[in-house]
Amino acid sequence: MIYVGIDVAKRSHVASAVDDGGGAVIESFKFANTRDGFAGLLERLSEASATPDGCLVGMEATGHYWVALFDFLTAHGYDAAVINPIQTDAFRDVWAVRKVKTDAVDAAMIADLVRYKRFGPSALGEEATEELRNLARYRMSLVERSTMLKNRATAILDRTFPELAGLFSGSYGPAHRALLERCATPEQALSTDVRTIARILSEASRGQLGREKAEQVKAAARKSVGVGFGSGALAFEVRLVMEELGFVRGRIDEVDAELARILNETAGRWLLTIPGVGVALASVIAGEIGDPNAFADPHKLMAFAGMDPTKNESGDTVRSDGHMSKRGPAALRWAFMRAADCARKHDPYFGDYYAKKRAAGKHHYVALSGVARKLMGVSLAVMKEKRPYEPAPPKSHRPGHLLEP
Repeated sequence: MIYVGIDVAKRSHVASAVDDGGGAVIESFKFANTRDGFAGLLERLSEASATPDGCLVGMEATGHYWVALFDFLTAHGYDAAVINPIQTDAFRDVWAVRKVKTDAVDAAMIADLVRYKRFGPSALGEEATEELRNLARYRMSLVERSTMLKNRATAILDRTFPELAGLFSGSYGPAHRALLERCATPEQALSTDVRTIARILSEASRGQLGREKAEQVKAAARKSVGVGFGSGALAFEVRLVMEELGFVRGRIDEVDAELARILNETAGRWLLTIPGVGVALASVIAGEIGDPNAFADPHKLMAFAGMDPTKNESGDTVRSDGHMSKRGPAALRWAFMRAADCARKHDPYFGDYYAKKRAAGKHHYVALSGVARKLMGVSLAVMKEKRPYEPAPPKSHRPGHLLEP
């Protein structure tokens, strides 16, 4: 058996190969991240008699740069193992006495890791799940952008027109945005006719706001303590920020509709039966988990997500400080913590557990982490068995109690 290690990068990769005894079969060499480069790799493998039926290729899951090469190799019959960087980092510490890190060294180390650990071949998830993960991550970036824009607008308005904060919520809904595009300073509000402001608010709110709110805006402008110095440029910036915020909100709505469509094609649709879990959270959870059958039990999923407690073992003593290891997809931890916060408010099973932990003196986040871990068991069960969650399980319930179909 020949074991190939590939150090993956953006523009080029480095490959190395060893045999069963760890002897070098192919010395480290670089090849481009192109089809011609991939063809060159196949040629070198063929020259070394590293045929698909007698070879296992290992590569680190570095960003998304491994996907094209993985797809190419598997299409040509090669088995490939995608390795968690945590594993390669740990193996590197014991593999090399000297702290030397080069692409060539890393390729040889990965080849030896594959030989030593006897990794099995990996596989890309279902196409729908892959789409779900990518689109859910994109949505998270849009939400981050939306938050940044709102924070910038708030910082400006605290200086130019602080009284508006008491008239609208901090969510910057359609009516608030439409008003700020025209009246971001007291001077602009005072120079705009009350009927015009009422019309702007009415059109943007579909008739929910009108003359009364417009009068409140005018009154706030007359009493405002906002700083007028340099407010012209700031008002211009607010208008642009509001326009961009509206655009981002529109993209989020589009993404949500597409996520709902894709989610319905996966086992993740059963997550929607859990109280408090909507399309956005279910998409992140299902997308990051991938194939639920890859996890034998909830503890495996906890470890994958980095929500397992850290442990220090010495001799016969094993200690845990109770903190999460946080060695896994941050998006998955975030989604489970958010979902846990919703579930505890909407489902007595999770709510009672949270209250019990709080009554025992546990901090909010510690108690919430416990709820999140229970929610992992439920999520894994509903996805594996493709059945809805039961909202009110009996006392003998174990996480994942399900309704009959």
